[in-house]
Amino acid sequence: MRPDTYYFNPTCEPAIANGSPFYTAPARLRKFESDLGYLPAWLGNEWDQVLVTGTVDNSYNQEMRKLGFRLPELINLKDAMANPSWLKQPKGTLRPWGWSPAIHQLFKPAINSYQDDFRQSSVATWQEAHKNLYSRLTALDLLTRMIGKYSVNWLPEPTELPVVCFTLDQIYIERSRRERVVVKTPWSSSGRGLLLFPNPDQKTKNDEVLSGMLNQQGFVTIEPWLEKVVDLSYQFLSKSIEIKYMGRTFFETDSKGRYVRNLLTDTPILPDEVSSFLERHNAEVVQLLQAALMESGYTSLYEGWIGVDALIYKDDMGKLRFQPMVEINGRFTMGAIALKLREHLASGSHGFLQIFYSKSGNFQDFRQKQQVNKPLIMKDKKIVSGFLQLTPPLQEHHFGAYLEVISSRGAVCDKL
Repeated sequence: MRPDTYYFNPTCEPAIANGSPFYTAPARLRKFESDLGYLPAWLGNEWDQVLVTGTVDNSYNQEMRKLGFRLPELINLKDAMANPSWLKQPKGTLRPWGWSPAIHQLFKPAINSYQDDFRQSSVATWQEAHKNLYSRLTALDLLTRMIGKYSVNWLPEPTELPVVCFTLDQIYIERSRRERVVVKTPWSSSGRGLLLFPNPDQKTKNDEVLSGMLNQQGFVTIEPWLEKVVDLSYQFLSKSIEIKYMGRTFFETDSKGRYVRNLLTDTPILPDEVSSFLERHNAEVVQLLQAALMESGYTSLYEGWIGVDALIYKDDMGKLRFQPMVEINGRFTMGAIALKLREHLASGSHGFLQIFYSKSGNFQDFRQKQQVNKPLIMKDKKIVSGFLQLTPPLQEHHFGAYLEVISSRGAVCDKL
């Protein structure tokens, strides 16, 4: 069996915006990528390989194997790229977290070692058309067409859709139309690259941030800050000019719209009105999204996982509505990881997937405390409850990924 190659590069969107094949992320984001480099292992098989920029901790794989998890081999990126044997080793498919010109440049020395199906695919080389595919404008275009085609009263009104702005004057004109708005850069994700209004900073500070956004990426989008009820994501797989639905996940964000964690359940506890609204429209939302993606460049220009973030919100009249396409992520997402992790949970158990960060502390100390307070309990190789680290808990890691599982669903989802 030829191994697939996984690599964690969540900075793919700013790399796309930058455009250089030699793009280097800021130091803090490089640390984030390095510490969490083994996270894609939960997407792969035991014969696959995960390349990391940090320390290779083989003891972690051994520990996971004792628990019944068959995870891919862990290999240092620099060692692999300097090893002629690895460069020539027959491989299956290259699977970075996301594509960019920089990723293609990074793996250029090894590209001929991958199977023909991959090297002939639409993602084997970077095309200029790919950049627009990853822009927020793609989601805006598809959503606009969806609303125009399906005149239903539970989708957003046209006035609630994002507006594209190229100057500060345009931004402030649109800002004056709403009490609360959010400005977003076209190539960003996970709640990054955005600015909320009203903003506690002074107007001069706002101008500085907004000017930086415009200078870096050319334009921004501005949209109403909706009264959110619940965040969710629909996962799809694009392959062979088909879009396959893989499942839905629920996640939480903070007050600034930044990602916090994924819930490991398909049916969280929600208020009756919200739960009824969700289930009444869920199948239709899946069909609408699937049809929109089929009509987009994601069938001809992309192969791989697609995460479509959505939300249920209340409009100005207090009525529930569905925003089915907040953004499209043509890459792996935490939602894809959450779907895979749900397969390891015992029946009746639920929990969450979360990222740890401490500027002064480390993931190793956090793991040790959690193991004492929330010991892992497994039955028939399934997780019943407790804490499980998803990335090696090394002393130098300020970031880490973990899941926490309990057998009572309500306690996990009470924040929704």
